[in-house]
Amino acid sequence: MNPIDKILTLLSLACALGQAGIASPAMSAVYSKVQGSPPSTQSVEAQHHYYKGVNGIERGDYRRAIEEFDRAIKLNPNLVEAYCNRGLARIGQGDYQKAIADFDRALQLDPSHVDAYNRRGNARAELGNLPQAIADFTRAIKVDPQFTDAYYNRGLAYTEAGNLQGAIADYDYAIKLAPTLAEAYGNRGFVRYRLGDKPGGISDLKQAAELFLNQGNMTGYQQTLTYIELIEHTPQTR
Repeated sequence: MNPIDKILTLLSLACALGQAGIASPAMSAVYSKVQGSPPSTQSVEAQHHYYKGVNGIERGDYRRAIEEFDRAIKLNPNLVEAYCNRGLARIGQGDYQKAIADFDRALQLDPSHVDAYNRRGNARAELGNLPQAIADFTRAIKVDPQFTDAYYNRGLAYTEAGNLQGAIADYDYAIKLAPTLAEAYGNRGFVRYRLGDKPGGISDLKQAAELFLNQGNMTGYQQTLTYIELIEHTPQTR
């Protein structure tokens, strides 16, 4: 693996983790579906533990988050978002198999849950199962054709699988949907470089650096400048 490929791999991993967001609970999953009936004490308590779990994820305390989601699920076994976010916490711990099991359960309860497809795809990609990861991202896109994260993450998976043209197409669409997604410009720049378009690659990386700077992400900005300098001084290879 040459230095550029190593950078691409590291940046792709960081971006994939950065794209994982916290889903909000569907109120129909928390409260009684009987119109006009007040929520039960058990449902309210489940929601309370759910939000404590969300807070744990936001603080990076994945163990505590999982414990709270466990309590929420015990009180309300049909709380879809508790499974989905427990899976996210397990990704944070690197426990990808258990994360996949949580996303599987979320999808049993809600077969159109785009976040569950997207996150399961991320977990499968981390395990090296790129075909199934790509299939999950594609399912998410089928459910929601405007789901930026799924295009972006499928672009990462295509890149790792060697389908560079497919990756370019997905990064293009992610940028169309989210013109300030710096990571998409950065990864598209690396793919363009690998395809032999050094000027195009550098142009994308410069755009990524500018966006990182405008967003106050100084780490991303400095890293991207380093990547630009490395590419500028690396002989073009295919």
